[in-house]
Amino acid sequence: MAIKIYGSFRSPFVMAAALTVYEKNQEFELVSVAFKSPEYLNNYNPFGKIPAYQDEDITLFESKAIMRYVATKYEGERAPFLLGSTVGEQALCNQWLEVNSHSFTPPLMEIALSFFRTPEGGPSVVEEAWEKLGKVLDIYEARLSASKYLAGDCYTLADLAHTPLFYVLKALIDEEKQNSLTSQRPHVYSWIQDISSRAAWKKLTARPENIHYKQR
Repeated sequence: MAIKIYGSFRSPFVMAAALTVYEKNQEFELVSVAFKSPEYLNNYNPFGKIPAYQDEDITLFESKAIMRYVATKYEGERAPFLLGSTVGEQALCNQWLEVNSHSFTPPLMEIALSFFRTPEGGPSVVEEAWEKLGKVLDIYEARLSASKYLAGDCYTLADLAHTPLFYVLKALIDEEKQNSLTSQRPHVYSWIQDISSRAAWKKLTARPENIHYKQR
């Protein structure tokens, strides 16, 4: 059975799962779904979220579980082992994946969603999210001044998980705001340029299903 990813590239989490597949030199079919439908809830993700993933006899949900599975299953497919090549790198990869989930993604998504709906609490909530994101990126700047990538000198899922999120943010905010995030963080800037220039990412964003967000 060919790899199937259920969802839409409107979701950066779907894009992260798909990007992992491309980094491991595999192909996939993107399947559009009604993710609140009984069929989807019963067969793919009972929580009604995307992405879901199907490959041979396994069906998975939760993007990072999918990413780890793909990275492990296709180890050695003419691509880096995206979980890290040593026990220490693997631990750091998992650590920064947790940072991505719990510290980086929440304020960024609050900012991104403000472009499509009015957040509860109004502008103050968005301002607070910007402040939180800036503090998180200060920590990233310190980390990336000591190593090329988050888990060390090799690109891993810890870096990959950030690429679609920066893509969404960059597409929505103006250039001045983008510069405010990176002008005092040169290592973060170089890292973003690096992870966004990889062949797998370019291949993914060239797909016809890609969503081109427009600034408000």
